Amino acid sequence: MGRIQRLPDAVSSRIAAGEVIERPASLLKELIENALDAGASKISVEAVGAGKKSLRVSDDGAGMDKTDLELCLERHATSKIANFEDLENLGTYGFRGEALYAAAAVSTITISSAQHGAKSGWKISAQGGKTGALSPSPAVAGTTVLVEELFARTPARLKFLKSDQFEKGKLAAAVEEAALANPEVHFSYKSEGRQQLNLPAEKSADPVERARRRVAAVLGSDLAKNLILLPAERAGFRLTMFLSPVDSLAATRGFQYWFVNRRPVESRLLQQALYRGYGEHRSRDRHPVVAAFLDLSPDSFDVNVHPGKREIRFKSDREVFDLVCGLVAQALAKNRPAAPLSKISGSSSVAEPPAFYLGGRSYFPEEPAFKFETRPANAFESPAGSPNWFNPPYRYVGQIEKSFLVFEASGGIFILDQHAAAERILFERLLTEIEAGKLKSQKLLLPLTVELPASAVTKVLSRRERLEKLGFSVEALGKTALRVTAVPALFHKAADLKDLVHRVVESFEDSAAAARDLKHDALATIACKAAVKAHDALSEKEALKLLEDLKDCHDGSCCPHGRRSMLALSRDELARRFQRPGAVPL
Repeated sequence: MGRIQRLPDAVSSRIAAGEVIERPASLLKELIENALDAGASKISVEAVGAGKKSLRVSDDGAGMDKTDLELCLERHATSKIANFEDLENLGTYGFRGEALYAAAAVSTITISSAQHGAKSGWKISAQGGKTGALSPSPAVAGTTVLVEELFARTPARLKFLKSDQFEKGKLAAAVEEAALANPEVHFSYKSEGRQQLNLPAEKSADPVERARRRVAAVLGSDLAKNLILLPAERAGFRLTMFLSPVDSLAATRGFQYWFVNRRPVESRLLQQALYRGYGEHRSRDRHPVVAAFLDLSPDSFDVNVHPGKREIRFKSDREVFDLVCGLVAQALAKNRPAAPLSKISGSSSVAEPPAFYLGGRSYFPEEPAFKFETRPANAFESPAGSPNWFNPPYRYVGQIEKSFLVFEASGGIFILDQHAAAERILFERLLTEIEAGKLKSQKLLLPLTVELPASAVTKVLSRRERLEKLGFSVEALGKTALRVTAVPALFHKAADLKDLVHRVVESFEDSAAAARDLKHDALATIACKAAVKAHDALSEKEALKLLEDLKDCHDGSCCPHGRRSMLALSRDELARRFQRPGAVPL
């Protein structure tokens, strides 16, 4: 008897379902796309138990008759394609006919549908891949799909899901993506009986204006208010992009949305073209907010790369890359902010930045929060246990560009990056305080509002307890905003706090490692914002104190973000560089 056997249908169907339905949000994406393909103008989503207990999607689309309803739960049953050549001219979201079949394999599913003008509707159910009989239902035009007990029959898959809060964020994100791509459709989303999103159809006759309004509704005013509109059209290529100007970049790449023929996609090529377009106008820790809608000829790309239809492959990568990169660069050049008046005229007057009030005291951004104690220069020795790089005595030589501190040490040169060094010192002090439960927090007299997409609000709130340990107190303000009522005592500006909230969104994962990363990232951000900055003038005593404090750090060689804080050239190295007699040859 041979070893190769045909898998039973019950096994093969569940394996296939795992490729299409990874989590409740991936099922929701498929159901929404079916509704859009049916011409729906209104789509309502309701989830209970983060979509695991039940997920209901109702639409007012074309609906199905009795015959279609019987076939819709079968594998590879679809109205989207009839032959292989149709794959090259796809104008719909779905085409494989796997979504409902996959859902039926790993859940209990009930579908009710009626065509417009029909006297009766029909209903069908399936459980564990076994389809029941058809029965009449009310003649409500459109289709309603109810999926219950998702993955109950595949407990291994259930174990791989993240926390309920994580899965809720993914569900909200799926609705947001569909809403961005289809501004003329009304989307409603309820989670655990509470309204999370209600996005009425945008009625403007101008499709670009409809897109602009929907982007603002989904992203919130904070992220959307300064976006640049980039419209472009070439043969077989049309682009409508909303992107950040160079002076309004975010602290995370988590607010970037790409759509090709209204399909949400992930494309490293498109992202690289975007970043290349920003070029030198973007620092490594700043990222553009982007909502980009590309319309291409269906035969110029392949979305049939993965069952999830998220990945995309272009027939001409170079052409797409060059077009997007060039258009982004041109748009940024046209919208580059003017230089401040003080730089143009040579005036030294600078407008005072707004204060961020904490507990009655105002902290201004230019006040260095890293305070130095004064002590006589060179008045310290190398104690036992000092790091290898610490080799006194040091003689302070001076400051270069008000950023780099230069010392003579044992006949060589030792250079500190003052911001990186101060950041490392403050980071380790904060880490010590938080581990000892002594990190200071201050209440805000005026709570700060941070507007975010609903999915991002859910993500941040899932980390509320961890944020409280870092000195922050946050709460929901409506469905698309957070209210921050307390912050670490060292925080200065509202912009700093918004940066941190954005980074929390980016680092959101449900694992112990991610929790450690979040703590590290939050403390590093606090330290970065509070530490001495480049271009701050320091006295000799302050420079020597910075050097002394750095030696007590666990790792003084770099800042908490990994950028080096010191550079040394020994006596022998200097002699080699200048080809001095007796020097060790290079």
